Amino acid sequence: MTRVLRHTTTLVGALAAGAAGLVGLAWGTACVVLWWLQEALIFPAPGGIDRSALDQTAAEVGAEPFALTADDGVPLYAWRRARPPTRSTPCAVLYLHGNGETVAGSARLGQAVSRAGCDFYVVAWRGYPGSGGRPSEDGLRRDARALWDHVTGTAGIPAERVVVHGRSLGGGVAVQLAAAVQPGAVVLESTFRSVRAIAAASYPWLPVNALLRHPFDSEAVAPRIERPTLVLHGTADHTIPVAHGRTLADVLPRARYCEIPDVDHDQSLALGAARDDYLGLVRWAGSPAPGPVPPGW
Repeated sequence: MTRVLRHTTTLVGALAAGAAGLVGLAWGTACVVLWWLQEALIFPAPGGIDRSALDQTAAEVGAEPFALTADDGVPLYAWRRARPPTRSTPCAVLYLHGNGETVAGSARLGQAVSRAGCDFYVVAWRGYPGSGGRPSEDGLRRDARALWDHVTGTAGIPAERVVVHGRSLGGGVAVQLAAAVQPGAVVLESTFRSVRAIAAASYPWLPVNALLRHPFDSEAVAPRIERPTLVLHGTADHTIPVAHGRTLADVLPRARYCEIPDVDHDQSLALGAARDDYLGLVRWAGSPAPGPVPPGW
């Protein structure tokens, strides 16, 4: 009997050690996968779209394609949609798109902005259709700065007449750009307080802080934005929970927060329930003598 118990104990110990080894192997494999595939998870650029297709779409929607070069030499593709010729006051919306989008996805937004009286600019992130290079947090920051320099330099639009609008991943880039350049106003639509927080919630069993190369820590940077900021978020957002929008509104010095009931991540807030607030901000940027803050703020 003693011998049987001894053999049983040995077998159980071996099975436990084997199970622990399998768990450790699975955990280690998950760490490696997150390390190597995080660019594909954070920057899932649409495939099968070339520049000629984007040029054709631009012609159909009344946009003008143009080329940019980031300060590290990466060639970028961008669109401009001009304000009506009857509007002489120079102003612009600089739009930074989400991680699964192309410049063509902003066609309706560009039309609405143009009709409201401002030029509309959007750049294709590096590694996305139309642009060269590979995406990264630092790279997207350079891409946004290249568009900003073009709008405020080559196009000659005063910084105080530019609204920087970032959606989803683009919101993380918009926070960094706005903190550096202090535009006329900022719009953060359906965006996060940090990619780090999103990853930690999705993979709580992994050492996210040690593995993540693109943290996009908007919560830490946002307090440096001195300009009026419109924060838009839907309560039914399953990709970036609404708590992220609330946190950003809390840490921004001059935020106006619009929480939209029953709206998910893929639905446009700027052209939906928050359209009046959004286009009101655009019109303020293009008014002949805008005050220090938009009306009603």
